[in-house]
Amino acid sequence: MRRIAARRVRHDASGVVGAEVLPFVILVFVGGTLVLAQAWAALDAKIAAVAGAREAARTFVEHRGPRFGDAVHAATDAGGQAMSGYRLSGEASVRPVGPTRLRRCERVTFEATREVPRLGLLGSRWSPVAVSARASEIVDPFRHGLDGRAPCGQ
Repeated sequence: MRRIAARRVRHDASGVVGAEVLPFVILVFVGGTLVLAQAWAALDAKIAAVAGAREAARTFVEHRGPRFGDAVHAATDAGGQAMSGYRLSGEASVRPVGPTRLRRCERVTFEATREVPRLGLLGSRWSPVAVSARASEIVDPFRHGLDGRAPCGQ
């Protein structure tokens, strides 16, 4: 009589590692995607803030008429419209920085700030990140409509 050799059952654990690593890979993928999306949102907000500050400064120095209040109002409106053209969520503001005078050869600076909401999981409420940009212009020394002589254009 021949004995039939019993089959050996191998207890190999080679496939277990893949099952344990899979949740970690998914977690890294989701986390990396959130970080990339947050960086992209901050970059978009920075581009919008740069456009808003630049447009506000340009509008101020090109404003027709000697009234300072009208020039600041027109500049902040133009900066806000430039930022709203990007259609981003979050608060936006444009304001003058430092002494702002509508006189020949005066340097004016405007700052635009845009808030970027933070991305989170499970409805977490984190404070938004503020992104800002500044732009500076010099009022034209030979511009019509302003009183006085240009101290820098001689």
